[in-house]
Formats: sequence, structure tokens, C-alpha cells
Amino acid sequence: MLVWGNPCRRLSGVRCTASAGVAWRRIGNLGAVALLFAIMALALSPHSARGEGNAYVNTDVLNLRDGPGTWANVQDRMWQGEPVDVLDGPTDDGWYQVSYYGEVGWAYGEYLTIDGDSGWYGGADTGDSSGGVGGYGGTAWVNTDRLNMRAWASLDADVLDVLSQGDEVSVIGGEENGFVQVTAHGFSAWVWSGYLTWDGPVETGPERWIDVDRSSHTVTLYVGDEATASYWASLGYDKSTDGFYSTAVGTYYVYAKYAPLSWTEWGKTYIKWWVGFDPDRDNGFHSYSLDADGNVLPRGAGPTGGCVATEPAAAEEIYNFATIGMRVEIHQ
Repeated sequence: MLVWGNPCRRLSGVRCTASAGVAWRRIGNLGAVALLFAIMALALSPHSARGEGNAYVNTDVLNLRDGPGTWANVQDRMWQGEPVDVLDGPTDDGWYQVSYYGEVGWAYGEYLTIDGDSGWYGGADTGDSSGGVGGYGGTAWVNTDRLNMRAWASLDADVLDVLSQGDEVSVIGGEENGFVQVTAHGFSAWVWSGYLTWDGPVETGPERWIDVDRSSHTVTLYVGDEATASYWASLGYDKSTDGFYSTAVGTYYVYAKYAPLSWTEWGKTYIKWWVGFDPDRDNGFHSYSLDADGNVLPRGAGPTGGCVATEPAAAEEIYNFATIGMRVEIHQ
């Protein structure tokens, strides 16, 4: 898979507040009485900690949303122990407006600790009892064609099993290097968190996959059993079925994508719309050989070292169709 690491955040200082002694001298006797009643009312509240003050995240990962509910878009994710400033709240169902390193949004109070107390005890109906309001935990579903289950939180870890689109998993740990620990198929392993969804089972529909016919040099895009597009392709100059420089026969899965114009040292040329599917041979789909301005070279459509090369417009279509984990079948 092509992955993005968890972005590091610079820790910021907490917001300063006046000392209790200074505040007491300023408010006078009447103010003191009012303050006392306010504190008593707060202490008796069954629902929430106060809506202003310093707070921190008390779950593995907490969604920061652009509105007070699970219907709102997730604009960021906040990590265990990170500080936030509470700006307003709670709403009637437990949401607080917070500032997270200067980014203002909404977070569910049950997963915030505000001045040493939980932000919400009400057990309100949020419309999402899994990870929608909070962080990674509970049930999630696979949201890519195939997802590797790895022995530890790294792309270098052994693949123990493979999950498919729509498979249900139980998330049992926080994020590490972009991975989360899950249980599925009767054991625990690590999967890339970006390919999970907490918003309910995924409707899979017909499988989308790519067929490469070596005899006709044809790449065909399929949705289920229906062919949606076909393109002529240049293939490996090695005509054997399994040579290192052949477009080797077999079943593969897309593991990487990269669209920009880029230099390939092996071919001493430029290509675009890279979609990797055979990591052992470094084979993938891409455009014909290009110059530095993105124009096809005079002999840019010649045989390859095993990759599947098409004219640039077709390469772009293949790139847009492909997803990480998509099946690729290569046959005679």
C-alpha cells in the first residue's frame, strides 16, 4: 500500500488563567456569593464538566468535526493526551466546541477530560455508538478491495492474512505508524487505518478488477463480469510466463499509485500514471515513455522490461479506475 504517516504536531503551550487569589480579590463579596452558587450548581450537574477551560483527549483518537454531531464532516483527528482549549459547550447532547492547535471544531465530551473531569456523562443518543464520535475502538469495516493484516505496525511486517472490502473487524488498540491493531479471522494483527471506516458496513457491489491479455496486448477494466473499457498495451520484451523482465502470468493486487511525471532510472525515461501491481519485479501500469515535458518519445511505445505501458490518456484512465488492493489478472 501507498501510505501516509501520521503527521507530527508541535506541542503548544496551554492557555493561562488568573490565580484563584487574584480572582477573589477582584469580584468582591457579592461576586463571591454568586461564584459559590455557580460552583455548587456545576457540581450538582449530572451531565457535564464546565464549558470553558483546559482539556485533553482521553481516548486513542478523537474526531474533530465541523459541527456538533456525527453528521458533521471529520476535519481532523486528535490523539490521546493532546491538549485542547474548550471554547463553548456542551450542547444538549454532549458536544463541545474546541480549539486544537488553533483549528476550531467540535468534539464529543465523553472523550474529553476537562479540568480533571469527564466532559459528558449523559449517554446521549449520538447516532453512532462505534467510532463516529470518538476514536478508534469498537467495530470498523474494510473500505478497500484488499487489506493486508500484518504482524506488526509496519509495511515491512509479514502479511498474516488478507481482508476484503466490507469485512468487519474489532479495533483493539490505538494508532501506531498509521496502523491500528484489530481482531479478525480469529486472531489479532495490524492494518492500515486509512482503509477502515467507522460509519457502518460498506456496500461492496460488483468487484472492480483489471485484466491483461498477453496474447492480444489488451488491458480491460471490469466491473463484475462487464467490461467497461479496453486499451492496447506494450508489454515485456521477455515472452516467458515468469521471467524477471516479462509481464508475468499470475494474480496480483495493486499496491502503489503515483500520478506525476517522474523519472525511471531503469528505463532512463519519464513516465506518468504509475500503478504498481507486481512488487517482486517492480512491474506496474504506466504511460508510454515520455520526455521531460510529458510528450511521448519517438519509440516510447516499444516493448518494456515487464511493465504494462499504454498511451497517456489510457494510462490516466487505468490510474483513475485502480484502487489499492484491486485484483489484476495477467494471462496468455
